[in-house]
Amino acid sequence: MSTTTVTLSANLPAHAPRGAALVANVYDLLAAAGAWLRARSEHNRRVREAAAVRRLASSLRDSDPGFAADLLAAADRHFEARG
Repeated sequence: MSTTTVTLSANLPAHAPRGAALVANVYDLLAAAGAWLRARSEHNRRVREAAAVRRLASSLRDSDPGFAADLLAAADRHFEARG
C-alpha cells in the first residue's frame, strides 16, 4: 500500500499595495488634463491658421475677389474641421 500526501494552500485574494488606488486616480487625472491641453492646443493652432488664411484673403480681395472668397470659405472649413 502507498500513500500520497497533498498539501493545499488557501488562495487569498490579492490586494493592491497601499496607495495604488490613489496613484491610479492621480494618473487618470493627469491623463485627462493632458488630453484637454492637447485638444486646446489643437484648437488654438486651427484658430491661428484660419486667421492667417483670412489675412491672405483680405490682401487679395481687390485683385482677385473670387479667389479671396474661396480662401475665406476654406478658412471657415478648416477652423470647423475636427480631427
